[in-house]
Amino acid sequence: MMILLVLYLILVWMYFKDNTPQLTASSLLLWFVTIPLLLLGSIMILLWWQKRSDNQDVNTSDIGGEKFGEQETIKQPVTHKLFIYSRVCLPEGNCWSEVIDNDEDLTVLSDDLVDMDGLPILIKPIDNLPDAASLPYEYMIDADTTDSDLNDNSPNSTTLRLYSLIHELLSLSDDVCSTLAEHFDQYYKQDDTQPNSALHIHPEWQQHYLVSANEESSRMSVCSHASLSALPVYLCIPASADSSVLITLVKAQLANYGIPESLLSITPIVSSGTDIADDTETDDTSEFIHEQLIPLSQSPVPELCLILIADSQIKHEWLDAHLYSSNGSNIIPTEAGVLLVFFNQAAQDVLDIDTSSRILLTEIGTPSNKDNTSKNNGHDHHASHDLDTNTGTPLYSNPHEHLRNRHHYLEHLTAIQNLLMDNNLSLSPINADEQTITTQATKAIPKTNVALSDRTITAISDINPLNQLYDVSVYLRFLEAFIVKGALVNEHHLGHYMPLNQWLKPFISLSLFVNSAENSKQESELIFLVTQHKRCSILWLADSPKTSD
Repeated sequence: MMILLVLYLILVWMYFKDNTPQLTASSLLLWFVTIPLLLLGSIMILLWWQKRSDNQDVNTSDIGGEKFGEQETIKQPVTHKLFIYSRVCLPEGNCWSEVIDNDEDLTVLSDDLVDMDGLPILIKPIDNLPDAASLPYEYMIDADTTDSDLNDNSPNSTTLRLYSLIHELLSLSDDVCSTLAEHFDQYYKQDDTQPNSALHIHPEWQQHYLVSANEESSRMSVCSHASLSALPVYLCIPASADSSVLITLVKAQLANYGIPESLLSITPIVSSGTDIADDTETDDTSEFIHEQLIPLSQSPVPELCLILIADSQIKHEWLDAHLYSSNGSNIIPTEAGVLLVFFNQAAQDVLDIDTSSRILLTEIGTPSNKDNTSKNNGHDHHASHDLDTNTGTPLYSNPHEHLRNRHHYLEHLTAIQNLLMDNNLSLSPINADEQTITTQATKAIPKTNVALSDRTITAISDINPLNQLYDVSVYLRFLEAFIVKGALVNEHHLGHYMPLNQWLKPFISLSLFVNSAENSKQESELIFLVTQHKRCSILWLADSPKTSD
């Protein structure tokens, strides 16, 4: 617009240069002062209006936070109680303290992978993984396979590397696997001799025996209602891996603990290999949470599910698809894996797993619903990444869509802030004279008896600070409200530990969060994690160590 003003002045000057007699005092004032000032004023107003519109979209916490907070106070979101057991494998380590405190340079030059100039590239592998050749994987090859076609049927390098990673995750989970095996053995062990026992009893006593047997059968049937009926397993792996081979691995390794294959239902999930969720159902972590974990938490009978997520970028296929096409990207190929077991209160009562953490899950925002996508022409997807990690270009062709997603993230954090500020998301016991807050539906929600000024807060997010600078700044403003109240806040952003995998990004953060909560014994410490998804954010809040049901 300023260019137009300059062009106008040049044209007017050229006109009066050739028509000097027409340049009177009034025309000079009109054409060189009044009209330029009007144009300049119009430009300034347009720029101000544009800036004001942008501020309304990206800074709603300043102009609409109070109103939004009042709405959230009236309508509280539903909170779901889950018990979570987790193990993680990263180059940095296998637990919270090892990963967070690790500041070593873990990159090494690859012996097998080279760049376009033929030079070895930097990679970040997991050093302590056993080599697949040392593991008992001979059962993964068909027994009818002959020596001549053994090489054609052998697992590829990616599958073998993920085999090592999954084997390590299950080995680290020895305690929970043993507990599950013991439970299944106790409640599902079949006694093949019992049905025919009445045949060997005197005819006069057979009827009495059958009545007793029926009573015992009824008792076992009632008992089985308080037991786990199956072990659902979700295996999330990249498309380059052989899912059938890895499923066989999981079945065989769980069988070594005594968990029969008949009780397993293994569902493969193919990871897209990117940190940007696409429109497919299997790539949407929020749908998994909404469709699997929330119903599990609401079930009155014991239920659990196990999810295994593993990926390795240290392979030629990944380099061809990502690194070589990114024009000098500084991404270092790495690998990671995570194991999570989610179970409800009824399952915890049965299993009594003392290495788990009780977590409160609260979904903030629009639930995962495909109808929302069509109604909003795709503009309602929640993704708050600023730049493509490969090319450094904006992820949104429509800038208004980017602002709308930023607006959603601000709203989500505002709602979470209100919930935590009200201090009403806890199952901790309260004093007899403790006040309660009442929603519009007159449902009482207990508040904890620890003031924010007396709390140490560990705030965790799955933000990748390397390419989500905007989200980091918004999150820091979100935490500033707690600091103003006198809380001591420790923040951690964990989204960079496995770049370009939108399944590992939130679940690695969740695993480390669970490990941190498991080791925390301070009653006044508030530990929570915020994970981002396409159309919502998830608040994972660690319940207080001192709880009552």
